[in-house]
Amino acid sequence: MVCEDRHIFKKRRGNLVNDVVKEKIPEIGKEPSEEEIYKFLGKQAGNMWRKIANYLNENYEFEPVRSGEGLDATIRYRRSGKTLLTFYPKKGELTILIIFGKKEVENFKNSKAEFSSEMVDIFVNTKQYHDGRWLHIKTPPFNKFEDVKKLLTIKKKPKRG
Repeated sequence: MVCEDRHIFKKRRGNLVNDVVKEKIPEIGKEPSEEEIYKFLGKQAGNMWRKIANYLNENYEFEPVRSGEGLDATIRYRRSGKTLLTFYPKKGELTILIIFGKKEVENFKNSKAEFSSEMVDIFVNTKQYHDGRWLHIKTPPFNKFEDVKKLLTIKKKPKRG
């Protein structure tokens, strides 16, 4: 079956749902507030999420794109079909995914001394694929915001202020 309302899947600023769908099913169009997400994640994961989201908004021109509905919807920071970072929220925790290609893996290895031992452990214990590594960083227990900033800088330099 072909969807006649293809435009309903058009990407919008931070939302994949078009106003047509919102009118038909209002609860689908309602995104959770920042406070609702924070409470869902809990204090430690919520603080990490806020810091990273603020950092991304201030330093990168990537668009947050939600996949799914509700508090546990995946949030990808994307631009031109490329993903910088993905958030996987769950009750009381947050998983951050940063995918490194071959070049980024080498850059991390060359700057390993700049990272916490926890981040180095995550890197070392992440499977090396032929084209890179998928770093899944789970909070709690991990709470090193500066490490995440450095990972993002390896992946893509921040915009100039």
